Amino acid sequence: MSARKRGYSANIFETLAKAPPSTETFGSSLWHAEAPPAPETGPIVGDMDVDVAVVGGGFLGASTALHLAESGVDVALIEADEAGFGASGRNTGFVVPNLLTGLDPRVMKNALGPDTGDRLCLMLGEAGDLVFDLIEKHGIDCRSSQSGWIQPLHSPEKRAWLEDRVAQWQALGRPVKALSRDEAVAEIGSDGYHGAFLDPTGGHLNPLAYVRGLTAAAIRNGAKVFSSSRATEMSRDGGKWLLRIEGGGTVRADRVLLTTNVSGQGLSKPAEGTQFPITLFQVATPPLDPELRKSVLPNNRCSADTRKDLIAFRWTPDNRIVTGGLLASPFGSAERARTHHLRRLNEILPQLPKLEAEYAWQGRLGAARDFLPRLMDIGDGAWSAIACNGRGMAMTTGLGKALARWLSGGSNEQLPVSITKPDPVALPGLAPLAFSVWLPLNRWKDKRDVARARGIKLKS
Repeated sequence: MSARKRGYSANIFETLAKAPPSTETFGSSLWHAEAPPAPETGPIVGDMDVDVAVVGGGFLGASTALHLAESGVDVALIEADEAGFGASGRNTGFVVPNLLTGLDPRVMKNALGPDTGDRLCLMLGEAGDLVFDLIEKHGIDCRSSQSGWIQPLHSPEKRAWLEDRVAQWQALGRPVKALSRDEAVAEIGSDGYHGAFLDPTGGHLNPLAYVRGLTAAAIRNGAKVFSSSRATEMSRDGGKWLLRIEGGGTVRADRVLLTTNVSGQGLSKPAEGTQFPITLFQVATPPLDPELRKSVLPNNRCSADTRKDLIAFRWTPDNRIVTGGLLASPFGSAERARTHHLRRLNEILPQLPKLEAEYAWQGRLGAARDFLPRLMDIGDGAWSAIACNGRGMAMTTGLGKALARWLSGGSNEQLPVSITKPDPVALPGLAPLAFSVWLPLNRWKDKRDVARARGIKLKS
């Protein structure tokens, strides 16, 4: 292939990597329809000096800014759109004090070292309680319920893994437990499961309302919060960092923390290339018959199973079901998600009527290659943090508190993540396609596991 053609292909994939989801659906979500109004903020006008500038107004940025402000640090939270506009305001609203399947304490210790791995696990294990404590402390109206997070097993072959996972988290003092097959069936309402992991400190809420509430609390505690303020350039100037804002304002800061996830603004391209951008689709049904709640998630848990292409769903206070996930094409749409994800629920929960979507929306999250959080050094007194990886609300809230403690003068040794240099993924221009390529294979593996559990032989 000629250099010209290679460059042409690379440009196509670079465009895909940077492009927003094909249809902007922020205002189409259930969360947007039900959330209290965002706090009154506006763009940066003129020039200002602060101790710390946090760029990105999602869960991580808002939590960091809130905890910095509570510590008396002069902090500016700078958001290109509005609080929660990215992945934070668009997900299913699960509070999960855990990481993805397979990332248990032993794995994290091996990856990060025993001390850092333990600190990360302890921070994450306590982060569910932190989320709900912040909601109570700051009076955040986000329809929250700390009713527990459950992870049912789609295959009996995962039983040994479940017992081992529970033992690892219990060794750290966490109140998790393994459920039997009968207990899991009763908790979920589907006879297709074979046990479950239960963490009673998890739960669910309206994520957009939550991030708006964190932002409002940060303002009340003295943080300077700005919306519609896209940072376009970051450079050193007289021993400080200078952030230039679209429209003409500037922010000078001693320290800068980027929390822009995959919606980075080109401020640190190496750091932005460390993630796989993944488009997810969410749907919410109209209110259903409340009698259905007696057999489907009767204890109001949120559930995300162990499939590679997992099935995740929950109830809302007004008896809607919210679910969602991946589609097999990077060009998928919220319209396709209206049928695909609800059809999956109807298959595992035959007691439900044929489900339809009243709301459908999409967003883009970021995942590191190992699905672990990062704190990357991008210059003298500047860092970029990523923490979501698909289960972000508890992780980002907890990490924000830890980063605030560190940015307020704490030692590096107490951080729950190591400070590293950016480690961009190979062929970052192809990253947006990665999960679409892997998804069909993962779905086949899920289908094989379920068929094996039922004693069915799949056709080759």
